[in-house]
Amino acid sequence: MKKMIRRLAAAFLSLLLLLSLAACGGKGSGQQQDNSAEPSEGSVKQSEDSGQVETDSKLPHDHTSKGNKGESDTPPASPAPADNEQAQAALDWLRACMDNAPQIALAAAYLGYREADDPTPLGDWMWVNSPALMEEMPFILTIPEDRILGAGYGDLYCLVPRDDNTTLAVNHVTWKSTWNSGFRPEADEVLYRDEYAQPVLVFVGYEEFQDEPDVGIHAIAGNGAQVEWYPFMDAEEGYMSIPTGVDYNPLILDFTRFGDINGLDYWDNPDGWEPAGDDSWLPPTDEGLADSQWNCGEGWYMELGKGNCDPNYAGTADLYYQFEDEQEYQLFYFGVWRMEGDCLRLELSAGMGTSASGSFPVLIDPSGDHLYIQQSKDGCYSRPPFFDDDMASMELTRSYG
Repeated sequence: MKKMIRRLAAAFLSLLLLLSLAACGGKGSGQQQDNSAEPSEGSVKQSEDSGQVETDSKLPHDHTSKGNKGESDTPPASPAPADNEQAQAALDWLRACMDNAPQIALAAAYLGYREADDPTPLGDWMWVNSPALMEEMPFILTIPEDRILGAGYGDLYCLVPRDDNTTLAVNHVTWKSTWNSGFRPEADEVLYRDEYAQPVLVFVGYEEFQDEPDVGIHAIAGNGAQVEWYPFMDAEEGYMSIPTGVDYNPLILDFTRFGDINGLDYWDNPDGWEPAGDDSWLPPTDEGLADSQWNCGEGWYMELGKGNCDPNYAGTADLYYQFEDEQEYQLFYFGVWRMEGDCLRLELSAGMGTSASGSFPVLIDPSGDHLYIQQSKDGCYSRPPFFDDDMASMELTRSYG
């Protein structure tokens, strides 16, 4: 009988233990759910005592230094964005450059290629990719999200209307076969349109070929200048394809390299470019340059003809390039030339809308065998095609065959 009572007591105690464990488990679960919605009194008191503010683990973590001596998971912070006054001053300066060329309807800069899976914030990406341009043209960083057009990846361009009265349309296009004349772009989506356009950023992709971009741009400036453009980069030469108009004059101002070495800094002292050592260097004349040939640095060769062109010019101009040593030079640009005061005016085209035009200050030495040529100083900032990216001037040597 005692054994039975002990067994019943043991069973009863076991049952009580199980019930108490179940109750503890339920109570713990309930507390956990309450804590996720609202902190308990104890946890609040603990936070107050510690003097620290507790944060939700779902909020972004503080990406300060961790690991080895301050290494961070995020890129270094970009310089602080310019204030509105600085940004507006840069924009006004750029538009003043366009005032010197009435045919210009639009300014454009190429900012680089952004990968589709790049997680970097766009502003940081532009600082890393084009630091000099961001420093000199800070208005680019102030362009709002509703004026950032396209897929968010691909070739990125900045477009700046000539003035506040410029009408700008940016369309997504597809290239359709026209049977007898190749392929033509057809607009299928309006990305941006404004009769009082402001600067925009636009990502450009391509269909099958590099010269078939998926974006078409149309601009009509307040002075009547207009342009239709399907932007793409010349991968080999490293510059944008720019459409040209009458006398090969560019219809778009390329400000991609503003701020590079000898870029904007050069404009602070545009007259300080003369070659040192000989005061007898003088600007040449049309007659002095006619029927001359010039070695233009590594791989380039220029012929300046006489006549056989528009009477407003002195002669034809052909620019050749040697792709490999020992190979023949290939005609790369063709057009016309003339002297304009102390500047050599070149109007060159490579076809397919690619041009390289400008007025470049030149001096010739007393022997006539050395020609000193400078990037343009008319406010539009351009270089001859045979200049390297960081060049402001170079010396050409005459060739006699």
